[in-house]
Amino acid sequence: MSHRVVQWGTGAVGLHALRFVIDNPDLELVGLKCFTDGKVGVDAGQIAGRPSTGVKATTSTDELLALDADCIVYMPRDALFDPTLPDSPSRPWLEEIQPLLASGANVVSSIASGMHWRQLADGEGMRAALDKACAQGGSSAFFTGIDPGFVSDCLAITMSSVLGDITQIRTWEMIDYGTYPVAETIAAIGFGRQPQDLPQTGAASLLASWGCAPHLMADALGLVLDDLALDMDVWLSPTTYTGANGLVVEEGTIGALRWSLAGVVGGEKRVTVNHINRIGRDAAPDWPKIGTEGGYRIEIDGMPPFVGEFPLGLPGGTGTSLGDAVIMTAARCVNSIHAVVGAAPGYLTLNDLPTIGARHGMR
Repeated sequence: MSHRVVQWGTGAVGLHALRFVIDNPDLELVGLKCFTDGKVGVDAGQIAGRPSTGVKATTSTDELLALDADCIVYMPRDALFDPTLPDSPSRPWLEEIQPLLASGANVVSSIASGMHWRQLADGEGMRAALDKACAQGGSSAFFTGIDPGFVSDCLAITMSSVLGDITQIRTWEMIDYGTYPVAETIAAIGFGRQPQDLPQTGAASLLASWGCAPHLMADALGLVLDDLALDMDVWLSPTTYTGANGLVVEEGTIGALRWSLAGVVGGEKRVTVNHINRIGRDAAPDWPKIGTEGGYRIEIDGMPPFVGEFPLGLPGGTGTSLGDAVIMTAARCVNSIHAVVGAAPGYLTLNDLPTIGARHGMR
C-alpha cells in the first residue's frame, strides 16, 4: 500500500528524507515545504538531485494541507530548547504541528524534544495538546531519530531484553562535530569558546533534547525516574586549529565536550546517556573513541554483561560519523511512516509502536 507523503523541510536531515521518499515505490511524494523564496516552484527532484517529480516546493501551509497526505515528514530547523515554555525559541514547532495533526495528517518528526514529555517543563500539557489535535484529525504523531530516537533508547531497550538481571545501562555517542555544516550552530553549543563563556542555556537544551532518552528507557524497563542528573566536562585545545566546517578553535578554547545525562532512581544512576563530541578527530586524544571516525556504544551491567559497539564512517557511506548519523536519522523517520499511519490516533513514543524495520529501505 502506497502512502501519500509531504516532506516538510529540506535541511541537513530533511534533504536525505526527501531522497528516501522519492526513491521508494511504496511512498508517493505529493508535497514539499520549503522555507526560502529561492526554492518556491522548484521541482522536488531538482532539490534532491533526482529526476523530475512534478512536485513543486512551496512555502504555503494551506496548499500542503489541501493535498490530503497520509503523512507529513516534519523536519523544520529546531533550536533544541523546551517547546513548552512560552518564550522558548522552540515553541513555534509545537504550535505549528497541531493544525497539521488536526487536519488528519499523521506526522513523523526528528525533533528530539518531542520524543517524550517528562523532561519538559509542561510535558503533560504538550502531550495533552498533541493528543487533542490527533483526536480531532484521527491522526498520530511520532518523533524519532538516531540519538536520541534509536541508539540511546530503542537499541538499548532491545539489547536489555536478553538480560534478566540489570543494574545499569549506559549509551555513548562519540562523533566528530567538525563536519557539521553550520559552524554557527556548533559555536552556540560552546565549541571554540572559553569555558566561562559557555551559554547558560546549554544545560537546559541538553535536558530538553536528550532528556527524552532516559525516560524512554525507564518506561520500557518498568522504572519511574526520580530525577535527571547532568554532568559536563570540556577539553581545551593546546593549539589553534580550524575544523572541517570552518570553525576556528583558538588555543585555550573548547575543542571537545563530554557530558552525561543520568536517570536517577532511589539515589542511583540506572540509565545514562553519554556524549563525547569533538571538533576534529584528534581533539581530546585521551578521551574514549570508537574506531577511526567515531560512532555509538551501549554498555549494560548485568548478568551476563552485554556491550555493543557501532562504528560509523565505514567504507561505502559518507566517510564521516556525523554524515552517516544524519542519513540514519532521516531513514529512521521515513521507515516509521507505515507504522505511524497504521497506529491508533494519538501522541506516540517508541514504546507505543511495534518493532520498526527498514519498511521503506529495502531495494
